[in-house]
Amino acid sequence: MKSMLNQRIRSLRVTIGMIALMLISVTSIYAQGNGPGMGRGNASPEDRAKHLTEMMKESLSLTAAQEPKVSAINLKYAKKIEEVRKVADTAVQHKSMQNLNKQKDGELKAVLTADQFKSYLKQVEEMKARRRGMRN
Repeated sequence: MKSMLNQRIRSLRVTIGMIALMLISVTSIYAQGNGPGMGRGNASPEDRAKHLTEMMKESLSLTAAQEPKVSAINLKYAKKIEEVRKVADTAVQHKSMQNLNKQKDGELKAVLTADQFKSYLKQVEEMKARRRGMRN
């Protein structure tokens, strides 16, 4: 009788341990931002535009007058890109993204100083290089 009780207690401890391990794993996945809907790829256009504007504000030292203009441009193109992402044909997607990026760069060039725009283009190229490196 005592042996059977000890066996059940051990079995219960193992089960509780496994459940705790699973909870820790799930919690760490969500904490890293890798859970469903947690990555920027799944973020709304508004969230992506806000994040990008914050990054540009910091890295380009946007002025108070530039920030709302840059934010509006980022939001406008984040919404357009969202629509392009829905297109099934990847070649069409790629071409559309290139055109949108050129248009966006033209609008940003009108808002940013020459030095800021040069820095922005450098950051865009670095980001493209990182993406290419991740694919290989």
